Amino acid sequence: MLNLFTMLVFLFVLVLVYVLRAFSQRRLRREAVEDRLEQLKRQVEQDHPVRRQDADDSIVLAQDAYAGPFAKLRRAYRKLSRNIEMLGWSKNLRLRVLAVLGCGLVGSALVARMTPYPVTTVLIGTVALSAAIGMVAYQSAMNKYMEALGQALPEAIDSIARICRSGVPAQSSFAIAAENLRGPLAGELLALDHWLRLGVPLRQALQESAQRVPLREYRFFAVILIISQESGGRLADTLGGLATTLRSRAELAMKVQAKTSEARASIKIVATLVPGVLAYMYFNAPNDFQFLLSDPAGVKVLAYSAASVLSGLGITYAMVRRVR
Repeated sequence: MLNLFTMLVFLFVLVLVYVLRAFSQRRLRREAVEDRLEQLKRQVEQDHPVRRQDADDSIVLAQDAYAGPFAKLRRAYRKLSRNIEMLGWSKNLRLRVLAVLGCGLVGSALVARMTPYPVTTVLIGTVALSAAIGMVAYQSAMNKYMEALGQALPEAIDSIARICRSGVPAQSSFAIAAENLRGPLAGELLALDHWLRLGVPLRQALQESAQRVPLREYRFFAVILIISQESGGRLADTLGGLATTLRSRAELAMKVQAKTSEARASIKIVATLVPGVLAYMYFNAPNDFQFLLSDPAGVKVLAYSAASVLSGLGITYAMVRRVR
């Protein structure tokens, strides 16, 4: 028993180290990008001094800058609400929540009837299983949304660059470019055109748009437009270079996807194999399944299996993220 506990502690510490290392490297890359953007802005402002507007002239940014009690929780809630609205879930959110709670209740009830504490298992299992299902569905939808944005952004930038070369101002190019696009980016460009027609300054409209669209490449696009508006320059050529860079990054990302396809497939297979085996035991060997939940030895075996599988998945996921 002591050797098993020591092994579990070692695996937990190892997984924690890999996860923290992956997140720290991601944070360092994000800080490096932000520092580079700040240096670029300072250089442009030194070469072309202009009148700067206040940073908090946007209603959305002013709400996100809330510094009262539970500020982090408030910002996380606002970000989640904004993402749910972008995904189009706000119209039938209650129905989705009820469906997720129903799935969690049914799943926990099926397991609880084989445990010595069915009521407690149902309550805890419903919350845990519903949260897991909701997180998986939300993350999957956000990944598809971000992928659609990333695929449409270079085409949109090329369209805006061609429109600007023809002599049309940048403020009037968003609606024209949106006519030839599909997906969520077309709606965002139409929203930009709408606010500009209402008299909102381009800087403020782009700031709010960059807050709504959770894509780093789109924020580069917004920064370039803001700097071009304040300092002048050949906007079409700059946008063309940005579109070329984004396409090169997309090709590199596809190569990384191909290199890590085997590891990602292993993660999916192992993650699917565990609930599949448990479901098979539930229907075909109910006594063995009940042994895992009610007997002390079975609980230890289940805990060890869960810890080993989660540690392996965590290490593999950290390695794949590091390659990306």
